Amino acid sequence: MSSVMIFRKAGGTSINLTNLPFQGDATADHYANLYKKHIRMAEYVKERSGIDVIITIGPYPLDLFTLWKDIHEGEEMARKGIDLAVKLCMEGKANAVGEIGRPHFPVDHEIMEACNRVMEYAFQKCSDSRIPVILHTEDLDKDGAGEIESMAVKFGMKPEMVVKHHAMPQALLLDSNLVFSVPANRKAIRDSMDSGKYFMIETDHVNDPANPGKYLPADAVPKRTEWIRQEYGEKGERLLQKAFFDIPERLFGENSFRV
Repeated sequence: MSSVMIFRKAGGTSINLTNLPFQGDATADHYANLYKKHIRMAEYVKERSGIDVIITIGPYPLDLFTLWKDIHEGEEMARKGIDLAVKLCMEGKANAVGEIGRPHFPVDHEIMEACNRVMEYAFQKCSDSRIPVILHTEDLDKDGAGEIESMAVKFGMKPEMVVKHHAMPQALLLDSNLVFSVPANRKAIRDSMDSGKYFMIETDHVNDPANPGKYLPADAVPKRTEWIRQEYGEKGERLLQKAFFDIPERLFGENSFRV
C-alpha cells in the first residue's frame, strides 16, 4: 500500500496492477492461486486508497522455463493460465491478459518458439472477447514489431488492443499499430514526443522493499504529467488526452481511468 499512497499523494488516480512472477515450486493450481491472490490485492487497494485499479493477469513469459520441469509442461501450464485469465476477464473480475510474451534476453530456440506459441494462443483466446493483451518482450525493432503484429492479425487480434509495455522511444518510429507504453523518465518522454506519435506512460514500478524505486518511483507518472503540461503546452495536453483517456478507453472501456 505504501507505493499506492505515494502515487495518490502525487495526484495519481488510476493504476494498472499486474501480477508478478511467482518464486518457488509451482503446482497444478498455480495460476488459480496466483490470480485469486492478485484480484484480492486489487480489491484491497481500491477499498483502502480510493484509487481505480485495472487488473492484469497472466503467465509471465519466464514461467515457461523457470517454474516447470521441462518446456513442454511449461507451455501447457501457460496455456491453462491464459484460459483462466480470459475466463476471469469475461466474468468481469479482471481487465487484461498480461504480462505475457517472451524473454527480453537471449534464450534457446526451443524456449523462444514455445513462448511465441503461447503468445499466439493468447491472441486467439482474447480476440473474440475484445480483451487487451499486455506484452513483455525484448526491445522491439522493425522485425520484432512486425512479427508480433503479424501474429496478432493471424489469430484475429487487433494490434490496437496489444500493448508493448516498457517500450523504447525508437519503437514509436516503426510502422506499427501496436500500442507502445513508454517509461515515465524525462529522456524517454522527450524522445517519444519528438516522434510525433501518441503513446501511453508507465512506471513499471515494483513495490520491492529491498529496492523501493524499481524501476521508477511510484509517483513518476503524475509528476511527469505535470512536467509534460509545463514543458509542451497544447502539444502535451493532446498527448495526455490520448495517453489517459482515448487509448485506455479503447483498451479497457469507457471511464476505466480517472484523471
